[in-house]
Amino acid sequence: MGAALAFPQAIHAAPAPLLHKENAAGQSGNWYTGAVPSQASSDKPVLLFVQGLHSTYERWIGTDSYYDAAYNAGYRTAFVQLPDADGPGGDMWKNGPILASLIRKVAAYYNVPKLNIIAHSKGGIDTQAALVYYGASPYVNVVHQLSTPNRGSELADMAYSNWTSWLGAIMGQQDDAVYSLQTSYMAGFRAQTDVKPEVNATKTYMSGGEGDDGIFTSYWFAHAVLPGEDDGAVSVYSAMGLPYGIQSFTKNISHSAMARASQTWSLVQPKLKLATAALAPSGAAMPSGQPEAAASGQLQATLGSPSLAANAEGQDADLILRGGPVDGSSAVSFPLESGIGSVALEVMTSREDTSLTLVSPSGQVYPSVAAPADSDPDGIFGKAVRRAFQVMRPEAGEWSLKLDGKNDAFFAMAQIEGSAPAKLKASRKVVRKGEAVQLSVDFGKPIKGSVKRPKLTKSVPGRPASFSSTRQLPDLAVDGSLNMPLTAPAEPGIYNISFDVEGVNDKGERIVRSVNYNFAVADDQGIVK
Repeated sequence: MGAALAFPQAIHAAPAPLLHKENAAGQSGNWYTGAVPSQASSDKPVLLFVQGLHSTYERWIGTDSYYDAAYNAGYRTAFVQLPDADGPGGDMWKNGPILASLIRKVAAYYNVPKLNIIAHSKGGIDTQAALVYYGASPYVNVVHQLSTPNRGSELADMAYSNWTSWLGAIMGQQDDAVYSLQTSYMAGFRAQTDVKPEVNATKTYMSGGEGDDGIFTSYWFAHAVLPGEDDGAVSVYSAMGLPYGIQSFTKNISHSAMARASQTWSLVQPKLKLATAALAPSGAAMPSGQPEAAASGQLQATLGSPSLAANAEGQDADLILRGGPVDGSSAVSFPLESGIGSVALEVMTSREDTSLTLVSPSGQVYPSVAAPADSDPDGIFGKAVRRAFQVMRPEAGEWSLKLDGKNDAFFAMAQIEGSAPAKLKASRKVVRKGEAVQLSVDFGKPIKGSVKRPKLTKSVPGRPASFSSTRQLPDLAVDGSLNMPLTAPAEPGIYNISFDVEGVNDKGERIVRSVNYNFAVADDQGIVK
């Protein structure tokens, strides 16, 4: 308790880091070294910090920063810039080799055999690619992950769903980085990577968050999409998703708070270790056995691996989702049944001047309220304009969301609370071409109905291609469970199937829930692209 309370009072601002300019045309590949504290010693490891999705080295400096905490504790530090600092985010195959090169340079600069890495979010995946596929493992002793989506994030799946693809394309959020964080892509990455001996060359600690930044924040709404406990961007299940990783801690804080020194430095510092191996040559070559598929951003998945199924189980489905273009006045409707405790509706647009109103079945108008400022503007939907509605004990019947704007798009997510929980289950995350996949949705209550508006979308960074399903889909069973067979497409790639399940309960009231299922189709060689 004393250390946690003393930290904010004892901290002193560290001097500005020193830039090592490697890229005359941009930021990617540049690196920084922190000021060496007067109490620095060789019995403390050098710390290299790796930031996450769409972020820069500035994640680690400034107020309440890991740089200040490490400097005051006597550690030598370094920071990196990756392609995300110059524009669209890079996947692990783009960021990994750049990071591997920078790891070697930092080790040579400080003349140490190995570094410790502290990585936030996707930075942990980029770090693992650098270690396993690009020859950096001899230079790293310990990696401490802060909420790394080791099994992907359902928010990335949602960015490519039928409802959100309009908005994602406008905001430029469908880049290589977000593409690689889809749960089925990461299932393939895990299946390929976790069997390699290089994963045991470093000690990897895993940690995860279980909180948010308050009601109506983006993290608060994201709880409805992410399975189980989560920090508003990554589930604990995903953060703890390395079978050989060491569980370090969980804490009731949000995703961005995981990288704040006052929240987690005291939990990370005791696990930092000094290397004992001899200094590796600074010009060491990449191992000759690097798979060609990995170097090109393709994943050799072992079909049938348990890791390919785990994320498909138990996803919440107590949502109603809507989305599309906004060009003039329009409205979308959805029914709510009786017995709902509350409905929280988040609407994202790309423009602030798009107006929104929510109208009840009896005609009562609910104006939107501006959602709190996003504490993580680098997140998947961090650039969106967010507005919220909350209605306690909503009346049963047809509700309408009215929109008025130009050259815009919207994504609306209604989170239903107080009704019986609905769960989505699927047998696999990675399948073969033409393979049968079984989806089920359990509503926890007897309803009879059918699947409506199924849409299959193939994830392509920047331009999602849509394919309408023409298959006749079955009615729901009277026990409340939908069992929907799906035949995998013949073209390899990453897919989302998005649909509504509409039914009628025993009171004769319409019930709608929206489902999105993300899966990958491997090619004939078992490669996920």
